[in-house]
Amino acid sequence: MRDHWNFLASFLRRPLTVGAVAPSSPRLARTVIQECNLRTATTVVELGAGTGAITEQILAAIGPNTQVIALELDAGHAVRLIERFPRVTVCHASAEDLRAVLARLGCDEVDCVISGLPWASMGPRQQERIMAQVLAVLKPTGHFCGFGYVHAKWYGSTQSFHRRLRATFADVRISPVVWGNLPPAFAFSCPLSAPVSRK
Repeated sequence: MRDHWNFLASFLRRPLTVGAVAPSSPRLARTVIQECNLRTATTVVELGAGTGAITEQILAAIGPNTQVIALELDAGHAVRLIERFPRVTVCHASAEDLRAVLARLGCDEVDCVISGLPWASMGPRQQERIMAQVLAVLKPTGHFCGFGYVHAKWYGSTQSFHRRLRATFADVRISPVVWGNLPPAFAFSCPLSAPVSRK
């Protein structure tokens, strides 16, 4: 319940960067990461970790030697993530600075990037900047995944993002709707198994 109040407060302060009124449900979080082979991953990055709903599921799925790095733009959330998940390297930073953040940590490529970002609230240019960062750090065998909300599926920004995914990844998998989430949502999963544009 405390996480819900913290998340709601963040939404009221910054609705365009938070994008929802409640944290992801455990079921949605599990759906987001279910196709990622986290058990054997060396490094996993979470973008927009929020209050840690997906972070918790990541930690339950990784192997004993997996490094987890979480980027969170909201300072209050970042502090609470540090307190709640001592195993995670939490960075108070924007996803647009992903490469620079990883460079400071001595990391140049990752196995999986898991997105909790509100893509529907972004313009095409910001989407392009973040996607360029993601593609620059993913291993050739890497995986990109995240989620979107059903009510925003037909937004122009959402359509733009999905066009970008289809143009970038050979395989874009969309899950059934998780109706128990608030609001209802679906997950997307994109294995980097074919040559892509790294513009």
